[in-house]
Amino acid sequence: MDDLTRAELDQLLAVFRDQSLQILEEMATDLLALESSRADAEAMTRLRRGAHTIKGDSACVDLDGVTQVAHKIEDVFDAVLCGQIKFDRRSVDVILNSLDAVKKAIGGAEVSDVAAESVNELVDALIAIGKTGETTVSANSSDYHKGELLQLPASFRSEGEPPSKHRRGFVRVEAEKIDTLLNLAGEMVIARSVMSQLGPELELAIPRNEMVDRFSGASNQMGKLIAELQKSVLKMRMVAIDHVFRRFARPMRELAAQCGKEVDLHISGGETELDRALVDIVYEPLLHLLRNAVDHGLETMEDRRNAGKPEVGRIAMRAYHEGNQVVVEVSDDGRGIDPAAVKRKAVEVGAITKQDAERMTDEDALELIFLQGLSTAKELTQLSGRGIGAAAVKAAIEQLRGTVAVKSEVGSGTCFTLRMPLTLAIIKALLFTASGQLFALPLLAVSEIARAEGSDIVHLDGIENYRLRDRFISLVRPGVVLSFDRRRGGSGAALRREPKHFFVVVLATGDKKYGVVADELLGEQELVIKPLDSRWVQNDALAGASVLGDGRVVLIMDAEMVFRKAIKYERGKGNNREAYAV
Repeated sequence: MDDLTRAELDQLLAVFRDQSLQILEEMATDLLALESSRADAEAMTRLRRGAHTIKGDSACVDLDGVTQVAHKIEDVFDAVLCGQIKFDRRSVDVILNSLDAVKKAIGGAEVSDVAAESVNELVDALIAIGKTGETTVSANSSDYHKGELLQLPASFRSEGEPPSKHRRGFVRVEAEKIDTLLNLAGEMVIARSVMSQLGPELELAIPRNEMVDRFSGASNQMGKLIAELQKSVLKMRMVAIDHVFRRFARPMRELAAQCGKEVDLHISGGETELDRALVDIVYEPLLHLLRNAVDHGLETMEDRRNAGKPEVGRIAMRAYHEGNQVVVEVSDDGRGIDPAAVKRKAVEVGAITKQDAERMTDEDALELIFLQGLSTAKELTQLSGRGIGAAAVKAAIEQLRGTVAVKSEVGSGTCFTLRMPLTLAIIKALLFTASGQLFALPLLAVSEIARAEGSDIVHLDGIENYRLRDRFISLVRPGVVLSFDRRRGGSGAALRREPKHFFVVVLATGDKKYGVVADELLGEQELVIKPLDSRWVQNDALAGASVLGDGRVVLIMDAEMVFRKAIKYERGKGNNREAYAV
């Protein structure tokens, strides 16, 4: 390594770290699959190959400690493959501890080696695997299943046997480069819109000739190619949600051990793809839901026996595509959520009145669990019970322009459903004007559109409402909520007459519906979202902006935040009731 410059060494270490961290994660997944008897016949071979790769790569960058630990892990897998030692759950604990030590050493801001003292301890523990009664188990191990032999797959593929599937080629590309490419594709979409508008104008301005026809043909062909390019770049940003799901096996194992419970985690739909920008963001909300499911959702083994349930609790995670959304469901077969208990707690903390609780349906009562500080847990634990889990989940998902819903049945279990857009970069939107400004709303949030007149507006407690069939929905005026309309105390727009006819764009956010007043509808369009970086135009109710083909700027509204902004506006006028509630 002495012949390498510092820059070359740093680059080599960065590549080693990225590849090794991925291998370590995959090895942990395979180990936990072995423990739960869900491993395939190649799991042990993949584990041995992973240890061998890290051993060789770490030796190349002079990380002797990592090399020794990886070498000893490889020896353990070799012995298991040859039938020389028996693999039990204590062995999994020891190897996981070793993988953690390697991950901690190489996963920091700077790649480092495993300390010599730690290397000796880890190697001794690995050597002890297979010797009866001598395996070292950490304090965090799952004590309730010590010594249980694992049912390994009956056969393993030999190392010299060719892979059963063709290998796919991969090239590592920095995420920033893909983002730059997507941004350029977005600019090309705008340029395509300009050319699409120029075509008809040229045909009107210039007599029909061969040149105009060639321009129209080239413009149409370019439009198709740009559309395909945009789709291809978006696919480059998409990753399987399995990258998130497989990270839960380890914390779930440890959570179950801390709570003294047996948990069977079922995962399906891991192949479902979503924008890479969502992958890291969605991890924490899902972890919150899993923690609550283990700690409060699932009963103790004794309680489950008394209720006639299997001692092992079941938690399921499922992902699938629904339209332009990614849907993730987290369910358990535990005790469920008692709506009456939620109402009592909400009254106790002052979130609702006793009269409100008496009129509230069970479905509405379940939504109260998303209020900050409201928890029905009988006691606090290190994992949950402080009333911030569900509220944090809702806040995080809404930041992604998604929604969260909950269904529960006492004694049978609970299911949380998270809905998120496939990508945060491009949306299909409804364009409309209000207060002289061009706006857009995500089509996924639009429930329906109604044509109305000024006489159709009904004022209830000082709030504008519109009768939609058999119910009243509250109305939101974008110019008022965003302070664009001078008539109502805002600024930034000239005084305009109230239109005689207008449209009500009905939005569904969560369990509520409300209407946005639009002066004119301009149709649907696919928009590339640009962030609002300037402090002069930043607003919580705006998700971003986009540029149309004719150069006009359209402001993209955040459906959920517009609703909240409207509530805040009404409260600011001195209205004490919760405005805009349906």
